Amino acid sequence: MNQIIALKGIVPGGLTAHAAPAPSRPQIAAITTEIRLLSACGEIRQAWTELAARAIEPNLFFEPDFALAAAQHLIAFRNVAVLLAWQGAAGTPQRRLLGLIPCFPRNRLFVPDELIGFSDPRIFNGAPLLDAAQAQAVLAAMLSLRRGWVLEGRGLVLRQIDMASPLIAPIRRAAEALRLNTTLSPANPPIRPRYGVPTPNDIEAMQHALARRGKLELVEARSRTELRDAIEILLAMEASGPKGRAGKAVLQDTREVGFLRAMTRALARCRQSRVALLTLDGRPIAGALVIGRAKDGWLYMAARDEGEAPFFPGQVLLALMRQAAPDRTILQPVPPASGPDAVGFGEIRLSPRATGKPRDLAGRARAALRRGLRLPPARAAG
Repeated sequence: MNQIIALKGIVPGGLTAHAAPAPSRPQIAAITTEIRLLSACGEIRQAWTELAARAIEPNLFFEPDFALAAAQHLIAFRNVAVLLAWQGAAGTPQRRLLGLIPCFPRNRLFVPDELIGFSDPRIFNGAPLLDAAQAQAVLAAMLSLRRGWVLEGRGLVLRQIDMASPLIAPIRRAAEALRLNTTLSPANPPIRPRYGVPTPNDIEAMQHALARRGKLELVEARSRTELRDAIEILLAMEASGPKGRAGKAVLQDTREVGFLRAMTRALARCRQSRVALLTLDGRPIAGALVIGRAKDGWLYMAARDEGEAPFFPGQVLLALMRQAAPDRTILQPVPPASGPDAVGFGEIRLSPRATGKPRDLAGRARAALRRGLRLPPARAAG
Protein backbone atom coordinates (compact mmCIF):
# COMPACT_ATOMS: atom_id res chain seq x y z
CA MET A 1 0.00 0.00 0.00
CA ASN A 2 1.51 3.28 -1.10
CA GLN A 3 0.71 6.69 0.27
CA ILE A 4 2.16 9.95 -1.03
CA ILE A 5 2.11 13.40 0.48
CA ALA A 6 2.29 15.43 -2.73
CA LEU A 7 3.96 18.81 -3.18
CA LYS A 8 2.25 22.16 -3.61
CA GLY A 9 -1.01 21.22 -1.97
CA ILE A 10 -1.84 18.23 -4.16
CA VAL A 11 -4.13 15.88 -2.27
CA PRO A 12 -3.71 12.17 -3.05
CA GLY A 13 -6.69 9.99 -3.80
CA GLY A 14 -7.98 7.02 -1.93
CA LEU A 15 -5.79 4.16 -0.82
CA THR A 16 -5.77 0.73 -2.40
CA ALA A 17 -6.51 -2.29 -0.22
CA HIS A 18 -3.90 -5.00 0.00
CA ALA A 19 -4.16 -8.69 0.71
CA ALA A 20 -4.10 -9.72 4.36
CA PRO A 21 -1.14 -11.83 5.45
CA ALA A 22 -1.56 -15.50 6.23
CA PRO A 23 -2.76 -16.03 9.84
CA SER A 24 0.21 -18.28 10.58
CA ARG A 25 2.74 -15.52 9.88
CA PRO A 26 3.32 -12.28 11.78
CA GLN A 27 2.07 -9.22 9.93
CA ILE A 28 4.80 -7.09 8.37
CA ALA A 29 4.10 -3.37 8.22
CA ALA A 30 3.53 -2.09 4.70
CA ILE A 31 6.03 0.24 3.05
CA THR A 32 4.49 3.63 2.31
CA THR A 33 5.95 6.42 0.21
CA GLU A 34 6.08 10.16 0.68
CA ILE A 35 7.56 13.06 -1.24
CA ARG A 36 8.69 16.35 0.24
CA LEU A 37 11.20 19.10 -0.47
CA LEU A 38 14.75 18.45 0.71
CA SER A 39 14.68 21.71 2.65
CA ALA A 40 11.71 20.37 4.68
CA CYS A 41 13.52 17.22 5.83
CA GLY A 42 15.16 18.69 8.92
CA GLU A 43 12.36 17.33 11.11
CA ILE A 44 13.18 13.73 10.11
CA ARG A 45 16.91 14.15 10.77
CA GLN A 46 17.08 11.38 13.39
CA ALA A 47 15.34 8.78 11.22
CA TRP A 48 17.43 9.94 8.27
CA THR A 49 20.69 9.52 10.21
CA GLU A 50 19.65 6.03 11.33
CA LEU A 51 18.88 5.05 7.71
CA ALA A 52 22.31 6.33 6.61
CA ALA A 53 23.93 3.98 9.14
CA ARG A 54 21.95 0.99 7.77
CA ALA A 55 22.24 1.85 4.06
CA ILE A 56 23.37 -0.83 1.65
CA GLU A 57 25.77 1.79 0.27
CA PRO A 58 26.59 4.65 2.66
CA ASN A 59 26.64 7.99 0.85
CA LEU A 60 27.83 11.08 2.67
CA PHE A 61 26.40 13.38 -0.01
CA PHE A 62 22.82 12.33 0.75
CA GLU A 63 23.20 12.36 4.53
CA PRO A 64 21.75 15.20 6.65
CA ASP A 65 25.00 17.05 7.43
CA PHE A 66 25.81 17.57 3.76
CA ALA A 67 22.36 17.70 2.16
CA LEU A 68 20.66 20.05 4.64
CA ALA A 69 23.58 22.49 4.52
CA ALA A 70 23.34 22.45 0.72
CA ALA A 71 19.56 22.99 0.78
CA GLN A 72 20.02 25.97 3.11
CA HIS A 73 22.71 27.76 1.10
CA LEU A 74 22.69 26.65 -2.54
CA ILE A 75 20.13 27.58 -5.20
CA ALA A 76 20.64 24.32 -7.10
CA PHE A 77 19.36 22.34 -4.09
CA ARG A 78 16.41 24.62 -3.30
CA ASN A 79 13.73 22.74 -5.24
CA VAL A 80 15.07 19.21 -4.91
CA ALA A 81 12.36 16.71 -4.03
CA VAL A 82 13.04 13.72 -1.79
CA LEU A 83 11.19 10.45 -2.27
CA LEU A 84 10.93 8.68 1.09
CA ALA A 85 9.94 5.11 1.96
CA TRP A 86 8.60 4.43 5.47
CA GLN A 87 7.64 1.31 7.36
CA GLY A 88 5.31 1.48 10.35
CA ALA A 89 2.54 3.84 11.35
CA ALA A 90 3.28 7.54 11.69
CA GLY A 91 3.88 8.65 15.27
CA THR A 92 4.80 5.18 16.56
CA PRO A 93 8.21 4.09 17.90
CA GLN A 94 8.28 1.29 15.33
CA ARG A 95 8.20 3.70 12.37
CA ARG A 96 11.44 3.54 10.38
CA LEU A 97 12.77 5.30 7.31
CA LEU A 98 13.81 2.65 4.77
CA GLY A 99 14.68 4.67 1.68
CA LEU A 100 15.58 8.16 0.51
CA ILE A 101 16.06 9.23 -3.13
CA PRO A 102 16.67 12.92 -3.91
CA CYS A 103 15.14 13.43 -7.35
CA PHE A 104 13.35 15.55 -9.92
CA PRO A 105 10.32 14.20 -11.76
CA ARG A 106 10.47 14.21 -15.56
CA ASN A 107 7.16 14.08 -17.43
CA ARG A 108 7.39 13.52 -21.16
CA LEU A 109 4.66 13.28 -23.76
CA PHE A 110 5.37 10.16 -25.77
CA VAL A 111 7.64 8.10 -23.51
CA PRO A 112 7.14 6.84 -19.94
CA ASP A 113 7.70 9.21 -17.05
CA GLU A 114 10.91 8.94 -15.05
CA LEU A 115 12.24 9.74 -11.64
CA ILE A 116 15.57 11.46 -12.18
CA GLY A 117 18.01 10.99 -9.32
CA PHE A 118 19.42 14.37 -8.35
CA SER A 119 22.94 15.07 -9.58
CA ASP A 120 25.17 18.09 -9.11
CA PRO A 121 28.91 18.82 -9.54
CA ARG A 122 29.24 18.96 -5.75
CA ILE A 123 27.89 15.41 -5.42
CA PHE A 124 30.46 12.78 -6.30
CA ASN A 125 28.25 9.77 -5.53
CA GLY A 126 24.60 9.58 -6.59
CA ALA A 127 23.68 6.39 -4.72
CA PRO A 128 20.33 6.75 -2.89
CA LEU A 129 20.07 5.64 0.73
CA LEU A 130 18.31 2.26 0.91
CA ASP A 131 17.99 0.00 3.94
CA ALA A 132 20.41 -2.89 3.38
CA ALA A 133 17.94 -5.51 4.62
CA GLN A 134 15.03 -4.35 2.41
CA ALA A 135 16.61 -2.58 -0.55
CA GLN A 136 14.67 -4.54 -3.19
CA ALA A 137 11.31 -4.09 -1.45
CA VAL A 138 11.94 -0.37 -1.01
CA LEU A 139 12.78 0.06 -4.70
CA ALA A 140 9.66 -1.87 -5.69
CA ALA A 141 7.50 0.39 -3.50
CA MET A 142 9.10 3.56 -4.86
CA LEU A 143 8.65 2.43 -8.47
CA SER A 144 5.03 1.33 -8.02
CA LEU A 145 3.51 4.74 -7.27
CA ARG A 146 -0.07 5.51 -8.23
CA ARG A 147 -0.75 6.67 -11.75
CA GLY A 148 -1.68 10.30 -12.27
CA TRP A 149 0.18 11.73 -9.29
CA VAL A 150 3.09 14.14 -9.50
CA LEU A 151 5.59 11.27 -9.53
CA GLU A 152 4.29 8.42 -11.63
CA GLY A 153 7.45 6.49 -10.95
CA ARG A 154 7.40 4.10 -13.90
CA GLY A 155 11.02 4.82 -14.74
CA LEU A 156 14.13 5.67 -12.75
CA VAL A 157 17.44 7.25 -13.73
CA LEU A 158 20.31 7.28 -11.23
CA ARG A 159 23.50 9.14 -12.16
CA GLN A 160 26.98 9.10 -10.67
CA ILE A 161 26.62 5.48 -9.52
CA ASP A 162 29.69 3.37 -8.81
CA MET A 163 29.58 0.56 -11.36
CA ALA A 164 30.77 -1.83 -8.60
CA SER A 165 28.13 -0.65 -6.14
CA PRO A 166 26.22 -3.21 -4.02
CA LEU A 167 23.09 -1.34 -5.16
CA ILE A 168 23.28 -2.86 -8.64
CA ALA A 169 22.01 -6.33 -7.67
CA PRO A 170 18.81 -5.23 -5.80
CA ILE A 171 18.09 -2.66 -8.53
CA ARG A 172 18.24 -5.40 -11.17
CA ARG A 173 16.01 -7.72 -9.10
CA ALA A 174 13.43 -5.00 -8.44
CA ALA A 175 13.39 -4.04 -12.11
CA GLU A 176 12.86 -7.63 -13.19
CA ALA A 177 9.99 -8.08 -10.72
CA LEU A 178 8.32 -4.93 -12.09
CA ARG A 179 9.05 -5.86 -15.71
CA LEU A 180 11.34 -2.89 -16.26
CA ASN A 181 14.36 -2.80 -18.52
CA THR A 182 17.72 -2.09 -16.86
CA THR A 183 20.55 -0.28 -18.65
CA LEU A 184 23.98 0.44 -17.16
CA SER A 185 26.07 3.05 -18.95
CA PRO A 186 29.59 3.75 -17.69
CA ALA A 187 30.22 7.49 -17.80
CA ASN A 188 33.98 7.72 -17.46
CA PRO A 189 35.73 7.22 -20.82
CA PRO A 190 39.09 5.43 -20.96
CA ILE A 191 41.80 7.76 -19.71
CA ARG A 192 44.62 8.44 -22.11
CA PRO A 193 48.13 9.04 -20.76
CA ARG A 194 48.86 12.76 -20.54
CA TYR A 195 52.17 14.52 -20.67
CA GLY A 196 52.99 16.46 -17.53
CA VAL A 197 51.09 14.23 -15.09
CA PRO A 198 53.47 13.33 -12.24
CA THR A 199 54.25 9.67 -11.56
CA PRO A 200 54.84 8.33 -8.01
CA ASN A 201 58.58 8.59 -8.65
CA ASP A 202 58.15 12.22 -9.73
CA ILE A 203 56.19 13.00 -6.56
CA GLU A 204 58.83 11.44 -4.36
CA ALA A 205 61.53 13.42 -6.17
CA MET A 206 59.56 16.66 -5.75
CA GLN A 207 59.07 15.93 -2.05
CA HIS A 208 62.84 15.65 -1.63
CA ALA A 209 63.35 18.80 -3.70
CA LEU A 210 60.96 20.77 -1.49
CA ALA A 211 62.59 19.38 1.65
CA ARG A 212 65.97 20.69 0.45
CA ARG A 213 64.49 24.21 0.25
CA GLY A 214 63.26 24.28 3.83
CA LYS A 215 61.36 22.41 6.52
CA LEU A 216 58.56 20.47 4.81
CA GLU A 217 55.74 19.48 7.15
CA LEU A 218 52.29 17.89 6.97
CA VAL A 219 49.90 19.72 9.31
CA GLU A 220 46.48 18.16 9.95
CA ALA A 221 43.68 19.83 11.88
CA ARG A 222 43.00 17.94 15.12
CA SER A 223 40.29 20.06 16.72
CA ARG A 224 37.27 21.94 15.43
CA THR A 225 39.06 25.24 15.92
CA GLU A 226 42.08 24.01 13.96
CA LEU A 227 39.78 22.66 11.24
CA ARG A 228 37.98 26.00 10.95
CA ASP A 229 41.30 27.87 10.65
CA ALA A 230 42.66 25.37 8.11
CA ILE A 231 39.51 25.75 5.99
CA GLU A 232 40.02 29.52 5.88
CA ILE A 233 43.65 29.06 4.81
CA LEU A 234 42.53 26.65 2.08
CA LEU A 235 39.88 29.10 0.85
CA ALA A 236 42.36 31.98 0.80
CA MET A 237 44.92 29.87 -1.07
CA GLU A 238 42.36 28.99 -3.75
CA ALA A 239 41.25 32.62 -4.06
CA SER A 240 44.85 33.75 -4.64
CA GLY A 241 45.28 31.40 -7.61
CA PRO A 242 43.80 31.05 -11.11
CA LYS A 243 40.25 30.48 -9.84
CA GLY A 244 40.39 33.72 -7.90
CA ARG A 245 41.61 35.64 -10.94
CA ALA A 246 38.76 34.11 -12.95
CA GLY A 247 36.21 35.02 -10.27
CA LYS A 248 35.36 31.38 -9.63
CA ALA A 249 36.90 30.83 -6.20
CA VAL A 250 34.62 29.57 -3.43
CA LEU A 251 35.52 32.59 -1.29
CA GLN A 252 34.11 34.89 -3.98
CA ASP A 253 30.61 33.34 -3.81
CA THR A 254 28.72 34.01 -0.59
CA ARG A 255 26.43 31.00 -1.08
CA GLU A 256 29.25 28.58 -1.84
CA VAL A 257 31.43 29.70 1.03
CA GLY A 258 28.46 29.66 3.43
CA PHE A 259 27.68 26.09 2.38
CA LEU A 260 31.27 24.90 2.68
CA ARG A 261 31.70 26.39 6.15
CA ALA A 262 28.37 24.98 7.39
CA MET A 263 28.99 21.56 5.82
CA THR A 264 32.50 21.14 7.23
CA ARG A 265 31.38 22.26 10.71
CA ALA A 266 28.56 19.71 10.66
CA LEU A 267 30.82 16.93 9.41
CA ALA A 268 33.48 17.78 11.99
CA ARG A 269 31.01 16.95 14.78
CA CYS A 270 30.91 13.33 13.56
CA ARG A 271 34.57 13.21 12.47
CA GLN A 272 33.81 13.06 8.76
CA SER A 273 36.03 15.89 7.57
CA ARG A 274 39.79 15.93 7.30
CA VAL A 275 41.77 19.07 6.41
CA ALA A 276 45.52 19.01 5.88
CA LEU A 277 48.09 21.62 4.89
CA LEU A 278 51.57 21.20 3.47
CA THR A 279 53.88 23.87 4.87
CA LEU A 280 57.36 24.93 3.84
CA ASP A 281 59.16 26.69 6.72
CA GLY A 282 55.72 27.24 8.26
CA ARG A 283 54.19 28.76 5.10
CA PRO A 284 51.23 26.85 3.59
CA ILE A 285 51.95 25.80 0.01
CA ALA A 286 49.10 23.29 -0.50
CA GLY A 287 45.87 22.28 1.20
CA ALA A 288 43.24 19.55 0.88
CA LEU A 289 39.77 18.92 2.27
CA VAL A 290 38.71 15.26 2.44
CA ILE A 291 35.17 14.39 3.55
CA GLY A 292 33.82 11.00 4.52
CA ARG A 293 34.15 8.34 7.17
CA ALA A 294 37.46 7.10 8.50
CA LYS A 295 38.03 4.35 5.92
CA ASP A 296 36.96 6.10 2.73
CA GLY A 297 37.01 9.82 2.08
CA TRP A 298 36.49 12.00 -0.98
CA LEU A 299 38.92 14.69 -2.02
CA TYR A 300 36.39 17.51 -2.05
CA MET A 301 38.64 20.55 -2.47
CA ALA A 302 42.33 21.22 -3.01
CA ALA A 303 44.48 24.29 -3.58
CA ARG A 304 48.15 25.16 -3.89
CA ASP A 305 50.52 28.09 -3.90
CA GLU A 306 51.04 28.80 -7.61
CA GLY A 307 54.60 29.89 -6.93
CA GLU A 308 55.40 26.29 -5.95
CA ALA A 309 53.48 24.68 -8.82
CA PRO A 310 56.60 23.21 -10.53
CA PHE A 311 57.09 21.04 -7.43
CA PHE A 312 53.53 19.56 -7.53
CA PRO A 313 52.81 20.47 -3.89
CA GLY A 314 49.21 19.20 -4.10
CA GLN A 315 50.26 15.72 -5.16
CA VAL A 316 53.03 15.71 -2.55
CA LEU A 317 50.46 16.63 0.10
CA LEU A 318 48.12 13.76 -0.87
CA ALA A 319 51.04 11.32 -0.87
CA LEU A 320 52.00 12.40 2.65
CA MET A 321 48.38 12.13 3.81
CA ARG A 322 48.23 8.55 2.53
CA GLN A 323 51.51 7.73 4.25
CA ALA A 324 50.24 9.21 7.53
CA ALA A 325 47.06 7.08 7.42
CA PRO A 326 47.66 4.09 5.10
CA ASP A 327 44.37 2.45 6.14
CA ARG A 328 42.35 5.46 4.93
CA THR A 329 41.58 5.77 1.23
CA ILE A 330 41.34 9.16 -0.47
CA LEU A 331 38.90 8.73 -3.37
CA GLN A 332 39.08 10.99 -6.40
CA PRO A 333 35.82 10.93 -8.35
CA VAL A 334 36.59 11.98 -11.92
CA PRO A 335 39.38 11.74 -14.50
CA PRO A 336 42.32 12.21 -14.51
CA ALA A 337 42.25 9.99 -11.40
CA SER A 338 43.39 6.66 -12.84
CA GLY A 339 45.21 4.96 -9.99
CA PRO A 340 43.94 2.36 -7.50
CA ASP A 341 41.88 4.97 -5.64
CA ALA A 342 39.95 6.17 -8.70
CA VAL A 343 36.23 5.32 -8.85
CA GLY A 344 34.40 4.47 -12.09
CA PHE A 345 30.89 5.89 -12.29
CA GLY A 346 28.01 5.63 -14.66
CA GLU A 347 24.26 5.84 -15.08
CA ILE A 348 21.57 3.29 -14.27
CA ARG A 349 18.30 3.60 -16.18
CA LEU A 350 15.15 1.61 -15.44
CA SER A 351 12.55 2.01 -18.17
CA PRO A 352 9.15 0.42 -18.81
CA ARG A 353 8.66 -2.11 -21.56
CA ALA A 354 6.03 0.17 -23.02
CA THR A 355 4.01 -0.36 -26.16
CA GLY A 356 4.13 2.18 -28.95
CA LYS A 357 0.55 1.90 -30.21
CA PRO A 358 -1.00 5.26 -31.22
CA ARG A 359 -3.80 4.88 -28.65
CA ASP A 360 -1.28 4.42 -25.82
CA LEU A 361 0.83 7.35 -26.98
CA ALA A 362 -2.21 9.62 -27.17
CA GLY A 363 -3.31 8.58 -23.68
CA ARG A 364 0.11 9.33 -22.28
CA ALA A 365 0.15 12.74 -23.97
CA ARG A 366 -3.20 13.67 -22.38
CA ALA A 367 -2.05 12.48 -18.93
CA ALA A 368 1.25 14.36 -19.19
CA LEU A 369 -0.53 17.59 -20.14
CA ARG A 370 -2.87 17.28 -17.14
CA ARG A 371 0.03 16.64 -14.77
CA GLY A 372 1.99 19.55 -16.20
CA LEU A 373 -0.37 21.96 -14.46
CA ARG A 374 0.59 20.69 -11.01
CA LEU A 375 4.29 19.81 -11.13
CA PRO A 376 6.75 21.02 -8.48
CA PRO A 377 8.70 24.18 -9.41
CA ALA A 378 11.30 23.71 -12.13
CA ARG A 379 14.93 23.27 -11.12
CA ALA A 380 16.74 26.55 -10.65
CA ALA A 381 20.20 27.05 -12.08
CA GLY A 382 23.17 27.63 -9.81
